[in-house]
Amino acid sequence: MAHIRLSLLLAAILAAGCVSSDEVTTTPATTTTPATTTTPATTTTPATTTTPATTTTPATTTTPATTTTPTTTTTPTTTTTPTTTTTPATTTTPATTTTFDIRSITTASQMQEYIAEATKFRQADSAYLLPDDLNPQAGGAPGYTRYVFRETSAGVVPTLVEGPIGEQVRCQDPDLPCSYVELRSLLESGNPVPAELKLTSDELENLVAELNELNKFIEKYRDVNNTCADGFISDRIQTPNMGSHFINLSTMENGFDPSQPQILLYTLADNKMPRGAIGQCRAGTWEGDPLQLVGTAFLLSPYTIGLGHPEGFSGNLDNWHTHFNLCRGNNNGADNFVTEEECQESGGTFHDSIGWMLHAWVDPEHDNQLGVFSMWNSSVAPFADDKSMRASTMVRGSDFPQDARQTLITNFAFEPTIKVAAGENVYFNNSDSVPHTISAGTPDEPQLESFDSGLLDPGDNWELDTSSPGIYTYFCALHPDMTATIVVS
Repeated sequence: MAHIRLSLLLAAILAAGCVSSDEVTTTPATTTTPATTTTPATTTTPATTTTPATTTTPATTTTPATTTTPTTTTTPTTTTTPTTTTTPATTTTPATTTTFDIRSITTASQMQEYIAEATKFRQADSAYLLPDDLNPQAGGAPGYTRYVFRETSAGVVPTLVEGPIGEQVRCQDPDLPCSYVELRSLLESGNPVPAELKLTSDELENLVAELNELNKFIEKYRDVNNTCADGFISDRIQTPNMGSHFINLSTMENGFDPSQPQILLYTLADNKMPRGAIGQCRAGTWEGDPLQLVGTAFLLSPYTIGLGHPEGFSGNLDNWHTHFNLCRGNNNGADNFVTEEECQESGGTFHDSIGWMLHAWVDPEHDNQLGVFSMWNSSVAPFADDKSMRASTMVRGSDFPQDARQTLITNFAFEPTIKVAAGENVYFNNSDSVPHTISAGTPDEPQLESFDSGLLDPGDNWELDTSSPGIYTYFCALHPDMTATIVVS
């Protein structure tokens, strides 16, 4: 993947009038996974496992020694992907690369030895690329996680990479001043900047000035006819909670300018979702149902700015993203994630990669409580709250355990508290930029004899059996400040 092809094919993008969207998710098929699967000792395939949990008082669980061997699907030569991976057909345990018997670890010092031997993961050299040795499973959530992997007929492939390497500043909490209007009000009030934003007062002032420039730019384009007259091309796809992308790439090679977005976002003026492709610009005028402007987006070429994460707006709130293996169905109004051959057969336009992108919501009428730079906008049709939107974006593969509870490891954090009924297993997706573990106990009092996932690389999934009621604490052995709780009723 360090040799990922960066074929942006600007002429093809313009011809297709395209640019986004890992954001359209499909409902995956689920397998009829037995309630109890076996946990192998160690294996070389990172995939899923069902590991029995114990009761609230640390007890001993007997781990079966049976190993299931996954079948593999090879990637056809017709598919051009940033990575070639395989889709496991059965559930197995991620390989543990240490020589330690994790059941013998009872102290923090022993845990540090375990960590020292386990941390042999090498991050990619650039924010645009993926590590070389991943063998991922489907998982992640576009707009909320560093990586998103999807299952295709050719195997599991990456479909999105977001944000700089390492910990990101994701201002997506509706209780924080993350929207354009809220950031502007915060500056005018002179109140201290919340620590969660990781912005200095000078950075806040500069950021609001940049957003104000962008807000002035869009006023002309509230009339979509002006948009058409200035050479923007509709992609004809209205993505839920985002809109339709009208693209003009004439400034893309100039690098980043906060007052020159390459994309304007529109939705139907009646706040309804279309049932197919929307209209298009013809001879400089709009032909189609009435539209309303809702936001903007930027698209920068890696050929111009390089493979590192863009130096865009002031501060660190702007997590740029890039799409891979995207089939744009401009004529039918929907995107898909299939092989290149299947995309061509369906009449779509296949993109093995698209440049760095960022949404910026600076229309006060559609102020975004999920953040000015969020991928999604809760004030854009179809309207939804943050919790519902997060749930709808989660990606699953055919190996997703039946009746399990999906949870994401992202941005160096677990979901703080997970509540499930006994038997509702918890299925962890590591969608972060680095490996993590799910280890029972606390950093000071590890209880790995109860459960431990082993090392989970980005893209690895792991299933925890929750047949025994109780309250279970767990942590990441590589990042001890990552802690969480599972309550099994």
